[in-house]
Amino acid sequence: MLAAGRRVACAVSGGVDSAVAALLLRRRGYQVTGVFMKNWDPLDEQGACSVDRDCEDAYRVCQKLDIPFHQVSYVKEYWNEVFRWGGRPYCSLQLPERRLW
Repeated sequence: MLAAGRRVACAVSGGVDSAVAALLLRRRGYQVTGVFMKNWDPLDEQGACSVDRDCEDAYRVCQKLDIPFHQVSYVKEYWNEVFRWGGRPYCSLQLPERRLW
């Protein structure tokens, strides 16, 4: 039985870790909503990872767990806050703050 007012958003990537986290929260009685964060544009992709495929995997996880799914885009914010400044802060040990959006 789900307790009223116990709502939580769980970031889902389509991978095992986030799927298990969502499952455990659901089993503890939380009303879980899966949220996939799109952090880069598919046009900028190189390599094996595909944001579209990851999103599809995350959607399937939410379907399997019977929880709502939402996709949010942070492409612009991720570019401006992470990629834009490149590695300069790492070289000078000035690391960015950790944030929750």
